[in-house]
Amino acid sequence: MAALAHKLSLSYHNSSPHLPKPKFLPIFSIGYNSSPCSPFTEKHSVERYQRDQWLYKNQHPDHSHFFSCSTPPDPDFIRENDIALQLPELNRLLQVLREKRQGCEDGVDGSKCGPGNVFLVGTGPGDPDLLTLKALKVIQKADLLLYDRLVSNDVLDLVGPDARLLYVGKTAGYHSRTQEEIHELLLSFAEAGATVVRLKGGDPLVFGRGGEEMDFLQQQGIQVKVIPGITAASGIAAELGIPLTHRGVANSVRFLTGHSRKGGTDPLFIAENAADPDSTLVVYMGLSTLPSLALKLMHHGLSPETPAIAVERGTTPQQRMVFSELKDLADKITVAGLVSPTLIIIGNVVALSPLWPHSLKDASSLVEAK
Repeated sequence: MAALAHKLSLSYHNSSPHLPKPKFLPIFSIGYNSSPCSPFTEKHSVERYQRDQWLYKNQHPDHSHFFSCSTPPDPDFIRENDIALQLPELNRLLQVLREKRQGCEDGVDGSKCGPGNVFLVGTGPGDPDLLTLKALKVIQKADLLLYDRLVSNDVLDLVGPDARLLYVGKTAGYHSRTQEEIHELLLSFAEAGATVVRLKGGDPLVFGRGGEEMDFLQQQGIQVKVIPGITAASGIAAELGIPLTHRGVANSVRFLTGHSRKGGTDPLFIAENAADPDSTLVVYMGLSTLPSLALKLMHHGLSPETPAIAVERGTTPQQRMVFSELKDLADKITVAGLVSPTLIIIGNVVALSPLWPHSLKDASSLVEAK
């Protein structure tokens, strides 16, 4: 097995060979922070660096002048600097695990030998009470947890006291780790015998790239166990009293991603097939592409008056939502200033919610007409 130090050092030096050596804590390089009320891990929040402080314990925060800079540093520089700062502690932890496994193989401590397991764990849409019991047990027994941005802070508070946390979240324009780097981290620590937990918001196999991680690790001979989570569509719809299917109103439901594999502004080429008045459409990560999607759905026959809702930070105390007819939804989202993560539900079932602002008679008539 190639050493993690070798792998990560190469990923740092090869990607940006002319960058200076790391010289300051990431927390002091940030002149801007996300909203402090967010229930999720923001990419450069104080909470994130406090949670992952084991990675920076040998760094000295004596460069506080970076914090007061009015111009934010280049995101690529921040990413590369952050990775370089983490390398010593990551390598140290990996070495400890390897020595422990070597002792096992030599019969010193009598513990079970062999590679560790990787658990892909869904943490649900944000409310920690929606976490499964199985997920909780695994989280509390993990050696190392790699967590995404949409794992809520309340869920992360449940992690065992001896576990190590490593943020690997992605946002538009900033990936703290590439997908390939995440693969290598999972593999290296599993090969060293650790119990590694990959924490993902929602369900790990619903727009979470869990299938890619599972496929990669299994090809390397690592056992992967998937613990499902409540996907945002189910959790948020239930929170708002919206039945995703309902006899006489919607006989199917379709999940869409608002992102294409290679980026771009118009990945929703399936709108022609999705414009079905007897189906419910749920769009993940669709804020930027909603205007295009709505136009296409209406062009292909979906009524402009179709009920719809956009829900930001669903199931958390910070939840915000906008009810609207399809034709007005994008504009109302802009006025409300909703931000990611926001889930969009389009379909007649939205009018069945007790929170639908139109009259109850409208919802009753909808069901009776069917």
